[in-house]
Amino acid sequence: MHKRFIPFSTKLGFSFGLLFALVLLLVGMMTYYRIEKIITETVDANLDSSSDLIARIVEASIENKRGEVQKDLIVANHYIGEDYHLDRSRMKVIKGYNPIRESDVTLEVPSLTVSGFDVSSDHEIVDTIGEKTGGTASIFVHTERGFVCVSTNDREGKRFQGLGWLIPKNSSLYTLIMREKTWYGRDYDYIDKEWIFTGFRLLYEDGEVVGALHVAQDQVQMELLREQLLSIPVGNKGTPYIVDYLGRVVLHPEDEGKQLMNHEDIVELVFKRNGRIEYSQIDAKSMKPVKYLAYFKYISEMNWIVIVGSTMDDFYGSLYTIRIFFIVVFGVSLLVAQFVGLYLGRRITQPIGQITRKIRELSEGDVNLSSSLDVRSNDEIGRLAEYFNTFVKKLKNLNDLEHHGIDIMLREAQMNSLQAQINPHFLYNTLETIRFMIVMKDERAVEMVKLLAKLFRISIGDGESYVTLRKELEHARLYIDLQKYRYTERFSVEYDIDDSLLDLYTLKFILQPIVENSIVHAFSDIERGGVITISVRVSDNKLVISVRDNGSGMDRVTLDRVHSALEQSNCINSVGLKNVHDRISLHFGSDYHLSIQSSDGGTEVVMVLPYLTLKPKSTYIGENNAPILFY
Repeated sequence: MHKRFIPFSTKLGFSFGLLFALVLLLVGMMTYYRIEKIITETVDANLDSSSDLIARIVEASIENKRGEVQKDLIVANHYIGEDYHLDRSRMKVIKGYNPIRESDVTLEVPSLTVSGFDVSSDHEIVDTIGEKTGGTASIFVHTERGFVCVSTNDREGKRFQGLGWLIPKNSSLYTLIMREKTWYGRDYDYIDKEWIFTGFRLLYEDGEVVGALHVAQDQVQMELLREQLLSIPVGNKGTPYIVDYLGRVVLHPEDEGKQLMNHEDIVELVFKRNGRIEYSQIDAKSMKPVKYLAYFKYISEMNWIVIVGSTMDDFYGSLYTIRIFFIVVFGVSLLVAQFVGLYLGRRITQPIGQITRKIRELSEGDVNLSSSLDVRSNDEIGRLAEYFNTFVKKLKNLNDLEHHGIDIMLREAQMNSLQAQINPHFLYNTLETIRFMIVMKDERAVEMVKLLAKLFRISIGDGESYVTLRKELEHARLYIDLQKYRYTERFSVEYDIDDSLLDLYTLKFILQPIVENSIVHAFSDIERGGVITISVRVSDNKLVISVRDNGSGMDRVTLDRVHSALEQSNCINSVGLKNVHDRISLHFGSDYHLSIQSSDGGTEVVMVLPYLTLKPKSTYIGENNAPILFY
């Protein structure tokens, strides 16, 4: 069962698109988180600095009020002056309040006059002082039970810190006032539940304490503070606000006085007092949870917590827009990447498709081996096409070899037969020479046997068809040495060979038959003076081996007969020149050959061979009559 076929271009396109998408996603996530980090750091820094600024504004306001109390007391002292008198004969009963016992009391208080006016009846002086200072001004009379407030500009009917307010003798405040004579401190307003700054100065008459001046200021001027806080921007929607340690909203544009302790996040904030918090609240309009981010600072003197924050959308709205933008860009880029990937994949794999179709035709046996792929590309695909074209050409040659198998087998059989013919022919002639020497009782017969053995050891070798020129020359020299025992002074041999050519490869056993032909035929009519010249040269990138003698030569009729015999390709029974000629043609084709030139001055046999620097294992003659070498 065949697997489902998926084109490589599709795989490549989807892979490219997926890779591009992953890279884009990674870059987008890194960019998004980097932007988120920068925004978070900026928001945190702004909120932290804003909350710190507001806390400093509140603290500075507190410190300003603390200093104002001292100035207020100086102003009050100026308006009281020294013209005051305590008349103990005129007693007045007033209702008062003891804050120590937290109980109402009835007090009998002597009359205190300032510039002739009874301050308990005429409050003009304290009203003037309060108007000038912007705070609270009070006058206390010293009685047996302590200081009692008989005049104040704050006459709203409060049970204490107003008319009738008693500072008992057994209280720490009474002790401080009496000891310090002029005392500045901090007190708690039980009605408004706020801390206030206070100042007391004793009034003396004839060295006796008759009363005390009292001034007070709220620690913070709420209207001014509200104006300052609400002018500080927090994002686009947020406003700073203040809650006390009981979770009550102290300052807010809309929710002042609202109790927030029922909110778990506010409870956590109150207990932490300083830090950063993220929390959720239900929006009153949409009734959906809204996330908030805030920084908060604790102001110890007021037991206030300054909260600076806004909705997460207010701070991160641009980031959310960027996130949506990234998602859209990622989606569009993914589609574009897939489209571009498929397009590029088809463009890239088109040559591969051509090669695939060619290989399919090849596997099905329906291919024209003479045609080639036309892929114009300078990359690996182009190289693959070139290699495939080369492969097809080689396959065509192998196909030709298959179609000419019988001819090739015949050629191999011919070459083996020729080789087999040379060895017995040569052995016969040599043994005949040795027999003749033995009959003549020539002691050199032993040396000839040794040379013959060495010659055949070289001839046999390892059965190779190709040897170096050096080895072929050595084989010929051994043969020449053998023949010199028989024809002592008949001939000599000269060599014209460049040493650089000795390591080139040539067919095995081609020199000896030609040298033998010169010795046997060229010098048959002389007893001495024969010269055989063996030369090797390179011409047109071909190796040319020449064997020339100065013998009697051949007449025209004989030479033509030899030429005719060499051209008869079906003549395989001859030896010598014909044998070497046929072997060269069978191995290298008709462009490489053996030729003979002869005259009265001698005969020259020339062999034209390939220039082989490496040893071939076999050869095949292609359609263009050029040898294809297999190494």
